[in-house]
Amino acid sequence: MPSCLKHKRLGIITLLFSLSSQQVCSAEFAASIPHVNITLQGSNHELNADIVYRLSPIAKEALENGIPLNWSVHIKIQQAGIFYDTTITESILSYQMQNHALLNLYSVEQAEPSSKNMFSSLTAALNYMSTLRNFHLIDQRLLQSGIKYLVAIRIQFNRETLPTPLRPMSYFNPQWALSSPWTLWQLQN
Repeated sequence: MPSCLKHKRLGIITLLFSLSSQQVCSAEFAASIPHVNITLQGSNHELNADIVYRLSPIAKEALENGIPLNWSVHIKIQQAGIFYDTTITESILSYQMQNHALLNLYSVEQAEPSSKNMFSSLTAALNYMSTLRNFHLIDQRLLQSGIKYLVAIRIQFNRETLPTPLRPMSYFNPQWALSSPWTLWQLQN
């Protein structure tokens, strides 16, 4: 009995060591938002953004095996404060990408506005998800002059939509760290 426990402990220690000693840096696959342009069109502030999605080898493999991958683009307008920023408005754009092996196509489904587009390559599907154009942020008349406002954007990979057997591994493997941190830009009013 004691040797059985010893082997279980050794197996757990080996598993933890292998997870912690992976040579992959999680930031290598994190999404990023390298370019944002906010313009005033009439009385509306509009957002144009370029997003970079970097898929890790394990995420690509899951996608190739028909597992859908889900991301959300979170966009907030915040009023800057002394101790904390107050959220004025928040929008979430959700995307689901899936490979359809029999058709040799990739689909990108968007929840709001509801749409589904088909692409012949992974690169084309990622390019579609990577451009956000003419997104209505807020009406200028809702902003007070002399107050500092910020636009906060983050890309969140939704691990909870992965199949149940894959979910626990996704929390410990840095190749599933596909989200971006919050990025801030000042809103000119």
